[in-house]
Amino acid sequence: VSNIPEVDEALELIRRAHRELLQEGLEGRLPPIGVMVEVPAAIGQATAMARRVDFLSVGSNDLTQYLLAVDRNNPQVAALYHSLHPSVIHALDYVASVSKAEGIPIGICGELAGDPGGAVLLLAMGYDVLSMNATSLPKVKKALCNVSLEEATALLDEVMVMSHGADIARRMDAFLTDHGMEKFIHSPV
Repeated sequence: VSNIPEVDEALELIRRAHRELLQEGLEGRLPPIGVMVEVPAAIGQATAMARRVDFLSVGSNDLTQYLLAVDRNNPQVAALYHSLHPSVIHALDYVASVSKAEGIPIGICGELAGDPGGAVLLLAMGYDVLSMNATSLPKVKKALCNVSLEEATALLDEVMVMSHGADIARRMDAFLTDHGMEKFIHSPV
């Protein structure tokens, strides 16, 4: 979804289908309806979208790729794809703050949600739901159980002022090491 008319049209189609089912005598409640924030255009319209739907969910892999203009599947430029790039962190924080301001849940799927350090940052941002591969669950659970919200928030405050993804990655690695989770770091500190 990249603009408000798309959201409005989708909502009308869903509501019309629901009305038709009720008119046919079938019972059923309208399910919660949300928007996937996966393109930069959706970030700028997140508030208007949040006012129309029941929840927001971020597709972090696609959003990162489009924010950085890097095809993560192209070996010639894939090294430029960095989920801890400052622009990505700021965008994720902004979308979470919009959802909280509008009083709706926020979720995220993608590699960042399944990364223990990334999950700590997402917790601090206020994400309600982290969707990940089943193999990531034990690592993320350990990370989130070993970190207080205050520690996560302090870490987020630190990385929000950093201007290089490599610096953020190093800080994340040091944070994991300081909390006895050095086996989760991606590269030596």
